[in-house]
Amino acid sequence: MIVSFLFALVATISSMVYANAVARHSVQNLCDLVVTLDDTYRATPPQTPTGRQLAHQMSDLRSRLDCPSSASARA
Repeated sequence: MIVSFLFALVATISSMVYANAVARHSVQNLCDLVVTLDDTYRATPPQTPTGRQLAHQMSDLRSRLDCPSSASARA
């Protein structure tokens, strides 16, 4: 019974560690895209209301995800 409990505990901890690693990798990939788009919108501000709204949302998302200040910061 103790062996079963220990196995279940190890399996649970391993699953959590793996899930956190996958989530962290996904956020890094998303940050790459968000940083690229946000930098592009900052360099060439959009001229349409929809474009400005999208640029503002990218900037907000970049802040909420705590993405690096530039795309080259991760490279």
